[in-house]
Amino acid sequence: MHNDNDVVVVVGLGEDSPLLGKRTKKPKTPLPKAQLGILMFLQLAEPISSMCIYPFINQLVRELNITGGDETKVGYYAGLIICACESIFFATEALTVMRWSRLSDRIGRKPVILIGLSGLCVSMLAFGLSRTFWTLVIRCGTS
Repeated sequence: MHNDNDVVVVVGLGEDSPLLGKRTKKPKTPLPKAQLGILMFLQLAEPISSMCIYPFINQLVRELNITGGDETKVGYYAGLIICACESIFFATEALTVMRWSRLSDRIGRKPVILIGLSGLCVSMLAFGLSRTFWTLVIRCGTS
Protein backbone atom coordinates (compact mmCIF):
# COMPACT_ATOMS: atom_id res chain seq x y z
CA MET A 1 0.00 0.00 0.00
CA HIS A 2 1.16 3.44 -0.68
CA ASN A 3 0.10 6.85 0.45
CA ASP A 4 -0.37 9.93 -1.67
CA ASN A 5 3.18 11.06 -0.78
CA ASP A 6 4.86 7.89 -2.11
CA VAL A 7 6.62 8.01 -5.43
CA VAL A 8 6.09 5.14 -7.80
CA VAL A 9 8.98 4.47 -10.15
CA VAL A 10 8.23 2.56 -13.31
CA VAL A 11 11.28 0.76 -14.63
CA GLY A 12 11.76 0.18 -18.34
CA LEU A 13 9.72 3.10 -19.60
CA GLY A 14 11.31 6.01 -21.38
CA GLU A 15 10.08 9.56 -21.46
CA ASP A 16 8.48 9.15 -24.86
CA SER A 17 6.80 5.79 -24.17
CA PRO A 18 3.13 5.98 -23.17
CA LEU A 19 2.38 5.12 -19.59
CA LEU A 20 -0.69 3.09 -20.33
CA GLY A 21 0.66 1.35 -23.38
CA LYS A 22 -1.47 0.09 -26.20
CA ARG A 23 -4.59 -1.66 -25.12
CA THR A 24 -5.45 -4.73 -27.04
CA LYS A 25 -9.04 -5.80 -27.05
CA LYS A 26 -9.69 -9.27 -25.85
CA PRO A 27 -11.51 -11.32 -28.44
CA LYS A 28 -15.11 -11.77 -27.42
CA THR A 29 -16.31 -15.28 -26.92
CA PRO A 30 -19.13 -15.65 -29.39
CA LEU A 31 -22.45 -16.48 -27.76
CA PRO A 32 -24.62 -18.44 -30.19
CA LYS A 33 -27.70 -16.29 -29.61
CA ALA A 34 -29.62 -17.70 -32.56
CA GLN A 35 -29.02 -21.31 -31.51
CA LEU A 36 -29.95 -20.55 -27.90
CA GLY A 37 -33.07 -18.74 -29.07
CA ILE A 38 -34.17 -21.73 -31.13
CA LEU A 39 -33.48 -24.05 -28.21
CA MET A 40 -35.50 -21.88 -25.82
CA PHE A 41 -38.35 -21.75 -28.33
CA LEU A 42 -38.33 -25.55 -28.64
CA GLN A 43 -38.31 -25.91 -24.86
CA LEU A 44 -41.64 -24.08 -24.78
CA ALA A 45 -43.32 -26.98 -26.59
CA GLU A 46 -43.43 -29.27 -23.55
CA PRO A 47 -45.13 -26.94 -21.04
CA ILE A 48 -47.54 -25.67 -23.67
CA SER A 49 -48.52 -29.18 -24.67
CA SER A 50 -48.99 -30.27 -21.08
CA MET A 51 -51.12 -27.24 -20.23
CA CYS A 52 -53.21 -27.13 -23.40
CA ILE A 53 -55.60 -29.81 -22.11
CA TYR A 54 -56.81 -27.68 -19.17
CA PRO A 55 -59.40 -25.58 -21.04
CA PHE A 56 -61.23 -28.51 -22.58
CA ILE A 57 -60.63 -31.51 -20.30
CA ASN A 58 -64.10 -31.21 -18.69
CA GLN A 59 -65.81 -31.25 -22.08
CA LEU A 60 -63.66 -34.19 -23.17
CA VAL A 61 -64.63 -36.19 -20.07
CA ARG A 62 -68.30 -35.47 -20.80
CA GLU A 63 -68.09 -36.38 -24.50
CA LEU A 64 -66.17 -39.61 -23.90
CA ASN A 65 -68.82 -40.62 -21.34
CA ILE A 66 -66.17 -41.52 -18.79
CA THR A 67 -68.56 -40.71 -15.93
CA GLY A 68 -71.41 -42.80 -17.29
CA GLY A 69 -73.64 -39.75 -17.64
CA ASP A 70 -73.17 -38.50 -14.06
CA GLU A 71 -72.34 -34.79 -14.43
CA THR A 72 -71.25 -34.50 -10.80
CA LYS A 73 -68.24 -36.77 -11.43
CA VAL A 74 -66.86 -34.77 -14.40
CA GLY A 75 -64.64 -32.56 -12.22
CA TYR A 76 -63.37 -35.57 -10.28
CA TYR A 77 -62.29 -37.44 -13.40
CA ALA A 78 -60.89 -34.31 -15.02
CA GLY A 79 -58.79 -33.65 -11.91
CA LEU A 80 -57.74 -37.28 -11.81
CA ILE A 81 -56.56 -37.15 -15.41
CA ILE A 82 -54.61 -33.94 -14.84
CA CYS A 83 -53.09 -35.17 -11.57
CA ALA A 84 -52.23 -38.56 -13.05
CA CYS A 85 -50.77 -36.90 -16.14
CA GLU A 86 -48.42 -34.71 -14.17
CA SER A 87 -47.41 -37.48 -11.77
CA ILE A 88 -46.79 -40.03 -14.50
CA PHE A 89 -44.91 -37.47 -16.59
CA PHE A 90 -42.49 -36.58 -13.79
CA ALA A 91 -42.01 -40.23 -12.80
CA THR A 92 -41.29 -41.15 -16.42
CA GLU A 93 -38.90 -38.23 -16.73
CA ALA A 94 -37.05 -39.24 -13.56
CA LEU A 95 -36.71 -42.83 -14.77
CA THR A 96 -35.48 -41.97 -18.27
CA VAL A 97 -33.39 -38.81 -17.88
CA MET A 98 -30.10 -40.70 -17.53
CA ARG A 99 -30.79 -42.80 -20.63
CA TRP A 100 -31.61 -39.70 -22.66
CA SER A 101 -28.46 -37.95 -21.45
CA ARG A 102 -26.29 -40.93 -22.35
CA LEU A 103 -27.92 -41.09 -25.76
CA SER A 104 -27.32 -37.39 -26.30
CA ASP A 105 -23.66 -37.84 -25.36
CA ARG A 106 -23.39 -40.64 -27.90
CA ILE A 107 -25.31 -39.26 -30.89
CA GLY A 108 -25.51 -35.54 -30.12
CA ARG A 109 -27.96 -33.09 -28.65
CA LYS A 110 -29.84 -32.15 -31.81
CA PRO A 111 -31.02 -35.65 -32.72
CA VAL A 112 -32.17 -36.26 -29.14
CA ILE A 113 -34.12 -32.98 -29.12
CA LEU A 114 -35.72 -33.91 -32.44
CA ILE A 115 -36.60 -37.39 -31.17
CA GLY A 116 -38.17 -35.85 -28.05
CA LEU A 117 -40.19 -33.32 -30.05
CA SER A 118 -41.36 -36.05 -32.43
CA GLY A 119 -42.46 -38.13 -29.45
CA LEU A 120 -44.30 -35.13 -28.06
CA CYS A 121 -46.15 -34.70 -31.38
CA VAL A 122 -47.14 -38.37 -31.44
CA SER A 123 -48.25 -38.15 -27.82
CA MET A 124 -50.46 -35.12 -28.49
CA LEU A 125 -51.96 -36.87 -31.51
CA ALA A 126 -52.64 -39.96 -29.38
CA PHE A 127 -54.32 -37.80 -26.75
CA GLY A 128 -56.58 -36.26 -29.36
CA LEU A 129 -57.57 -39.70 -30.65
CA SER A 130 -58.09 -41.24 -27.20
CA ARG A 131 -61.54 -42.63 -26.46
CA THR A 132 -61.11 -44.13 -22.97
CA PHE A 133 -60.00 -42.89 -19.57
CA TRP A 134 -56.88 -45.05 -19.43
CA THR A 135 -55.62 -44.06 -22.89
CA LEU A 136 -55.89 -40.42 -21.79
CA VAL A 137 -53.84 -41.17 -18.67
CA ILE A 138 -51.24 -43.24 -20.52
CA ARG A 139 -50.82 -40.56 -23.16
CA CYS A 140 -49.92 -38.05 -20.47
CA GLY A 141 -47.16 -40.28 -19.16
CA THR A 142 -45.55 -40.51 -22.57
CA SER A 143 -45.49 -36.81 -23.39
